[in-house]
Amino acid sequence: MGTREALVVFCTWLISVMGAGQNLVMNDTVVMKTLNDPADPEVSLVKFRFTQDLEYSVSFTALVYYNWQQGEHTNLVSLVHHLRYKSQFTNFRNIIISNYFIHFLGIQYFFDSISRFHPDENTLDTRMELKIGKNLAFNVFSNFTTCFFNSYNYTKDHNGDLLKTLSASFLTPLLWTFSTGLGWNFPQWGTLSLGLSAAKFTWIRNREVFSQQNIVEFYGVPKGKNHSIEYGFSMHLLVDKDFQNRVHWNCDLLIFKNYEKPVDLVMKNLIGLRINKFLKTSIQTRLFYEREVSKTIQFENMVSLGFYFNL
Repeated sequence: MGTREALVVFCTWLISVMGAGQNLVMNDTVVMKTLNDPADPEVSLVKFRFTQDLEYSVSFTALVYYNWQQGEHTNLVSLVHHLRYKSQFTNFRNIIISNYFIHFLGIQYFFDSISRFHPDENTLDTRMELKIGKNLAFNVFSNFTTCFFNSYNYTKDHNGDLLKTLSASFLTPLLWTFSTGLGWNFPQWGTLSLGLSAAKFTWIRNREVFSQQNIVEFYGVPKGKNHSIEYGFSMHLLVDKDFQNRVHWNCDLLIFKNYEKPVDLVMKNLIGLRINKFLKTSIQTRLFYEREVSKTIQFENMVSLGFYFNL
């Protein structure tokens, strides 16, 4: 028996001792190759898969007025960047774990007065699904939201001097909504989740917001406490869809209903158009309503054009 034949016999014996198969890693995917009957159509070669996607864009805007007679004429420059990371783990049978991290940060500089971070949004969504039907699943959902930097409201006193008041900071507030319930998957579009049992946790880390704003309650948290917990129902709609590999639509709607209070609503809608490999234009609409913050629905629209890449 030659050296090559002996090596083949030894490897065959070693594999038979270790078990019926071996794990192979190919393109972020762990697969199971069945050695007993590799042609068996009833045995899936895929054991589980982990995929990830990273998207980043940055844009620059300048507004400069001269002898402008209509409306406000605040000169400013701004730099805005947007990062979106998505990961998903699935065993191709009944378990899917998805994570979304979205970081949206802008730096605005006003020539005659101030500079500020706006917008400043950071969201982490985690969803674990256990399939109980073709598109129906039992799921556990978690949503963290906070800003990273201090945010201020600017006003003028009776002498015309500029005053700034702290309106938000890191973990002030931290909004955490978590729920368990049922979800419905729309293939190639997104998911709809109904939280039959849900809770909302609000934490105020920086206590200066109470003294600087001279208020007794902030985001529903009393001045004498640093957190509050509410119980109720929730609904989460996530649409994540590409059209012709050029247009991307992302819509994230989260609704929480306290048993005794009006609904809290946050919606982020982003439509992006890829011009070429490295240029992208987008329009983002934010809609926010929380009775403890404002009795009216707040809207914000932002149009941007800038550098973009996807990994």
